[in-house]
Amino acid sequence: MKKLMILLGIALFLACAQREGPIEPKDAFKIVGWVTTIGPVNDVEVRDGWAFIAAGELGLTTVDVRDPRAPVRVGHLDVPNGYAKAIATLNGAHRSFAFVAAGSFLGALVADITDPARPSFWGAIGGGIVDVVESFEDVAVVDTMLYVADRSGGLASFTIKEIEEVPDPHLVHRLRTDGWARGVCVYDTVIFIAQGEAGVMTAHRKPGNFSGVLEPLDSFDTEDYANDVAAGRFGDQVIAFVADNARGIWVIDATDPANLIQVGWHRTPGNAKKLFLHRDRLLVADSYEGLLVLEVSRPDRPCILGQYIVNSCVSVAADDNYIYVGTTRNGLVILEW
Repeated sequence: MKKLMILLGIALFLACAQREGPIEPKDAFKIVGWVTTIGPVNDVEVRDGWAFIAAGELGLTTVDVRDPRAPVRVGHLDVPNGYAKAIATLNGAHRSFAFVAAGSFLGALVADITDPARPSFWGAIGGGIVDVVESFEDVAVVDTMLYVADRSGGLASFTIKEIEEVPDPHLVHRLRTDGWARGVCVYDTVIFIAQGEAGVMTAHRKPGNFSGVLEPLDSFDTEDYANDVAAGRFGDQVIAFVADNARGIWVIDATDPANLIQVGWHRTPGNAKKLFLHRDRLLVADSYEGLLVLEVSRPDRPCILGQYIVNSCVSVAADDNYIYVGTTRNGLVILEW
């Protein structure tokens, strides 16, 4: 019996030691590229062959992924006295910009990324403005508006219409949330806010020149801690997916954003941190359990398509061919669908 227990212990150790990599379904994903980033990949956005990374104390990092099999870390921009948590990009008329949620002192960094290899400082949002910045946690850009999840400060909106001429967008409106504002996404005229221990909140953005004015609609209290939210249309329904830490993914019917209804749920093995919705695939950064990909063509019945185990998975992005996995220890990992 003692020998049997020893053999079982050895087998368990070897199984755990080999968990780095894809698990069932087999061959669901293939790693094609990897690059160290020095700092953590707290958030990543990919566009035009470049990955833009919010890298904590290391600020903004740019990675050339035009050849995903040979990604190259190229550009860098410090975030003075800040900690880069999230990123959103925008193509303006003459310049391209990255907005980096940078914590409590700076607020949000505005970087000129017209040349992604040489990002440069353009301005800052919120830094030093009394009662504006608590701690910027997430950012979303829609049309000429920037929406910022501002921790205990709620959701703040800023106009960026004239940012190319005046790199100092002013605060338009602030919406107080029931909990700590952690994540934000915008679908059509509805804003979804992951608000920590208070679940998810919806708000309406007015059209035209008043799109920065926010009107609260409804809240749905999840059971753990809502870190992030993603939303999209599935047939006649608008569906919101909420990353609720150890409780996994809540599926909410938000067709009527003033009447949120739970229609599904999926328990993830780790702690769900960040989401990325790509067509009928929901990608979940599930912390110590790596990347999960869920099939959500039937939103009320999400099912797992595959998983890639990688230490400390905290962010994810995707295009039609590749998945970009952000970690706190292993840099940026690129997988093929």
